[in-house]
Amino acid sequence: MFFHTPDWEMTLFRWINQSWQNPPFDYLMPLFSSSAFLWVLAITMVAFGLRQGRVSMVVVLALAASIGVSDLTCSLIKDSVGRVRPYKSIGETRYQDSGSWATLPQDFTTTKQRGSSFPSAHAANSAAAALVLFATFRKKAIWALPLVIGYSRIYLGKHFPMDVLAGWATGLAVAGVLLPLYPLLWSRLRSRWIR
Repeated sequence: MFFHTPDWEMTLFRWINQSWQNPPFDYLMPLFSSSAFLWVLAITMVAFGLRQGRVSMVVVLALAASIGVSDLTCSLIKDSVGRVRPYKSIGETRYQDSGSWATLPQDFTTTKQRGSSFPSAHAANSAAAALVLFATFRKKAIWALPLVIGYSRIYLGKHFPMDVLAGWATGLAVAGVLLPLYPLLWSRLRSRWIR
């Protein structure tokens, strides 16, 4: 499917990816963009909540299932859309390759016809996790998680801004639909397998 990139999106992408670059972000953004970052943060918060008695196993189930379903949903959408990632399609894009920063040449022309840029699964999974964690802890600071991760994906040249926006919408939609179902699902699991 052909994906038109509007002028506003390309301008915003270039600002974040090229104009706003700086050494601290060059170090931090790859960390925030790591899948391990989301899992470690979520598991740490849940473990702390379990220890304090503020979190039940329903939250653990909700977190794992919401991220998993969000990721699967993004994969299905990516397959049907096929938008090529910026670091494989836009000249002058900065990106990380094996831990080192590189920049595509200005006259770069892509040969790829299909890609996996839209929507951003990192953004979707972080938004899904944030909704579950916010429903549990009621801390507004949790919403910084998807914002930082989404920004990092653009900064690293992996996604366009609309990829991130669509990812956030996907993650929130998935978690929003599933969240009310988890207590019922947990009670059925307990009655069948946990005695």
